[in-house]
This record gives sequence, C-alpha cells and structure tokens, in this order.
Amino acid sequence: MKHKSTVGFSLFKRTVSAGVFLGLVASLAVFAAAERSNEFQNVSLPARTIMRVTPDGVIPNCEIESKVAPVATRLSESRVIRPSGNTLWMVDDQNAIADGVAIDATNVWAAWTLSGARLSIYPINGNGNGTEAWHFSSFNSGNSGVAAAKAADRLGFMESNAPGNDFRQHSFTSNSNGTPDWSFPYPVSDPNLPAGSRKVATSRDGSTIAAVVSDSVTQNSTLYVFDATTGAVRLSWTDPLRMNGVDLIDNGSIALVTQDNRAVLVDTSTGTIVFSVAGSGAGNIFYRVSGDGHVFVTGGFNFDVYAFNGTTYTRVIHFGQANFWFGGACAISRDGSTVGTFASNYVNNWLNGVVYLFDVASGTMLGSYPVSGSGMYQGTPVGAGSNDDGSVMAFASWGTQFHDWPEVMVFNRNVELIGQINFPGSAFSVDVSSNGQYVVGGSKAVHANQFGSGGRVELIQLPTTPTPTPTPTPTPTPTVTPSPTPTATPRSTATPRPRPTPAVRP
Repeated sequence: MKHKSTVGFSLFKRTVSAGVFLGLVASLAVFAAAERSNEFQNVSLPARTIMRVTPDGVIPNCEIESKVAPVATRLSESRVIRPSGNTLWMVDDQNAIADGVAIDATNVWAAWTLSGARLSIYPINGNGNGTEAWHFSSFNSGNSGVAAAKAADRLGFMESNAPGNDFRQHSFTSNSNGTPDWSFPYPVSDPNLPAGSRKVATSRDGSTIAAVVSDSVTQNSTLYVFDATTGAVRLSWTDPLRMNGVDLIDNGSIALVTQDNRAVLVDTSTGTIVFSVAGSGAGNIFYRVSGDGHVFVTGGFNFDVYAFNGTTYTRVIHFGQANFWFGGACAISRDGSTVGTFASNYVNNWLNGVVYLFDVASGTMLGSYPVSGSGMYQGTPVGAGSNDDGSVMAFASWGTQFHDWPEVMVFNRNVELIGQINFPGSAFSVDVSSNGQYVVGGSKAVHANQFGSGGRVELIQLPTTPTPTPTPTPTPTPTVTPSPTPTATPRSTATPRPRPTPAVRP
C-alpha cells in the first residue's frame, strides 16, 4: 500500500509575467523539508521535493511515497573509505537523508532525517575514518538542523516532528555522548515551516545559539537567543513577518535574521533593530553576515552586499541577471573580504548557472564559473560556505539528471575549481572548516526531484597551498537605525500534540 502527501506554502508575492511564469511553474528549488508521517517510525519513506513559482508566491511541493518495509534492528549506516583523490571518508545510510552538516575544528556533525533520524558526530582527526563517535535519536520522519561553533566545542541542534507541532532546541558538545547538555521546547506549531539548518546558528566563540521558529496559531515568527552553555533564554524577539533563517556574528551579539524579502540585524541582548533593508525576493533565501558584523549579503532576484561605513550600512555591490535566482547559495568570508553566490536560471529549469565571487573592498567581480546541463531534473543551488579569509568557498546544488557538474564545487579566490564532491544523488548541505582544509557535504541517495531515501556524508581534504587574500579594513561598531513594522503573513493552523522525549540509542 502506498500513500502520497503534499504540502505547500506561499513565501512571497511578486508580479510574474506570463512568459516567465510558464518557465517558473516547474521550479525555484529548496530542500526536502517534506511533510513526513510520524506514524511510520520503522518504515522507509521515499520523498521528493520540487519548488514551484506562481504569480502569488514561491510554493515548495514536498511529496511522500511510502511502502511498508521490514523493521531494521540496527542503523543501516556503513563507512566507505576511498584511498584515491582527496576524499577522507564517506558515510552511507540506506534510509536516512543527510539533510544538514556542520564542521568545527575537530568534528563533523550531521543531521539525518527520515527513517533512522538522528544527530551524528564524526571525528576528523585521530580515528577520524568515518566512524560515528555517538548519536542522538531525533524525531523519526521529522526535520532537523545543525550549526557548529567554528572556534569552540559547541553545537546547536534544532528538530521538529513531522506534523510540525513539536519543536525543540538542544545543545551538545563532543563530550555529550548522545545526551543534550540542555533542551528547550518551543511553544509553537507550524507544519509548513519545519526545523532546518538555516534556522539555527551558533556563534563562533560558542557562547550563543540562536534560532527562528514560526507559529501558525499566532501567525508570528520569533527569534530565540540562548546562552549556549546553560540554555537560558537571553532574548525572544517576535515579529509578524515570517522568519526563514538566522546567522550570528563571532561573539553572538548581533543576529542577521532572514525574513520574507527583508534582512534585519538585531541586537541579541536588547532586541533593538540595528539595521534593516528590503531584499529582492523571498523563499529560497539565506542571508549571511561577516564575523564582525560589518558586511552582510542578501540574495534573491539580485545579489546585494552591504557594508558599514562608520554611520550606517550602504550597498557596495549590486548584481543581477535576467531570469536568475541568487538566493539559494550565498557565502561570505569571516573577515568580510570576499562574498560569493551560485546563481541559476529558473526559466531553464535550473539547468544552467554561474558561480560568482566578488571583492568587497573594491566592489569588483573576481571571476565567474559557468555550468550547464540537460535532463528533466532541477539543478537548484541549495547551500554555500566559506573559510575565514575567503580563499576557499564551496557551493552545493541538487545537480542535474546526468551529473553535468559536481554537486559540491569548491573554489579559490581566483574562481578556480580546487575541489569537488560527486554525489550519486543531490547535495542538500555543505560546510567549510575555518582554515579551509576540509569541506563536508550532505546528500540524498537519489536526486531531490525523485522519490527515494538514503543519503551520504562525505568529507574531503584540500591541498594546503595558500591563496593570498586582502586584509579587511577595520570599521566602527554599528549604531541603531529605526526600521518600519512589516506586514503579517497568514499561515495555517495546526493542533499541538505532545511527544515523549527522544531516547538515546546505545
């Protein structure tokens, strides 16, 4: 017996011409934030994700096609070590999808979803051969996200169940051994906006964890800021405009909140809006901020970069191209010297795109790297990451039916391809270590547009040849600038349902 379920939601409104609409109807891709039945806890749940654009908004269609399968007595995870190339190790799972990955100085963290959902930690060095150190069992068939501190031993892990009526925040270190240091139940319910790695952030110094959640009952979104060690709530900032993502500066004092078509810098101790600006489209977007908070990027129908000039933020880079979407995979270096984006043609079903890198100080383009392909599957960009000085930037995409370009591409500042990960299916996530030595990717075993389950985490090591980068110019601390009140976005109502605390696997 099989069943299908479909969920969709409108993220923004924008007038789309009839000619463009015909090309858009098949796309604007995001991740597999699928509606997954929590009743089938020992069943493989094949899923696929397609994003559509209508004149009223961006609607992700996430479908489930499940068949009852034998109950597994153990996790179906296996380790594969390839001696050739620069792949250090990869971990395959027959059922779970590696929806989110994060890397710190010593470990790779992975958020596995669908059947066998869990948070896993894999050491990089020592016995780092892809052997799991420990794991924490999360909501089966739910959604989750991970964010690691780059310079400290601290991780933020966010999860939600399949019905979207149980959201929880956890904090771990490498020594947690599968038991959260603390947990926080979010008082929200929204089946259309599940947990994900874009919705949780951990500051570089490990002092702060921030997350955004939405509530279909109140039709508000809230930014929560936690003391990463104790779990104490430092701030809850609520706004009627939907929050899609969050990023933190190094010390956690400022959060960059991605809202529908708006970027907002928020003081995490007071909730004061430091600066806000309209973007160029909403939906598959994730804004990023530099370590000191002086530079941030926004993406949508255009790619824009803002820098602090001593008084306020001004736009220093504005770039666009007809029929291209710049919002799904934007990167910024910690020092703010370098930014990048993987743009893709939504009219052509995401079958051609270009990676662009820019120098922030001069506002000039460093170079571009075009890709093109064919087939029936969307090659949508879905993530990006950078090392501290911008000498290594990685971009992830769903890839094409015929794998016309690597699902994860890694570039130096000269926009030369210096590394890659070729997944059998679609990449769903990517991260880069602070020193640029390691890149990790998470994937689904088949293409995102196909029904299927299973996934892989793969870690590659790059050559240690240094690439010169400019030294960023110090700028003063930002000051508060008033911001207008946004308009509320209606959402559907879900009924909360309690769920027992997840059990730790042996």
